[in-house]
This record gives sequence, structure tokens and C-alpha cells, in this order.
Amino acid sequence: MNIQIKENSFTALVAAKLHSTNKMAITINKKILLHNVSRKDFLNNETWLKHELEHVEQYRRYGVLKFLWLYVRYSIQYGYFNNPLEVQARKKENESYCKECYSFE
Repeated sequence: MNIQIKENSFTALVAAKLHSTNKMAITINKKILLHNVSRKDFLNNETWLKHELEHVEQYRRYGVLKFLWLYVRYSIQYGYFNNPLEVQARKKENESYCKECYSFE
């Protein structure tokens, strides 16, 4: 699966501000948007990469509209940290993944 990575994303900047953090990666479908982190540093951070790749897989499983609806619903219902989609992505941070299954542009 081909994944686009975009540095200096305005969307990721807004997300970073909302989360009061300096660095941010946010996934929308098969695109990972970055703020204040280089593509190289992001790809070298395997924990962070696996987290965002799980969001890519969630989009694939649910489809774009259903994923976004679930993400907003769960965030309102459980809060960001306890959002089941985030819990699942954090779990994947400690698991192995298929490096050959992804390419990055």
C-alpha cells in the first residue's frame, strides 16, 4: 500500500495546537500529515510510524466516512486518550508490522 507523507502540514499544525504539543502526525486515509517533524525522523521512529499505520488500516477497514464518524463519536464519548481507535493504535505500537506492505511517497 502506498502512503503519502506530507511535511509542514497546516492540518497537522492545527491538530498540534489543539493537543498542546510541539510535534504532530495526523492520518487522513492513506496520507500522513506532519507538523514540526521531518519525514526522515518520522519514518525512523518505528513506534510512531506503527501508530499512524494502524490509523491507515482503520480507514481501510471502515472507509473514510465511517472512520471519521466513529473517531469523532468516540472522542466525544470517551475522550481522546480513551478513544477505542487511539487505544488500538497505541497497542499496535508494540507489535510487529509488515514493512514490505507499505511504500512511502
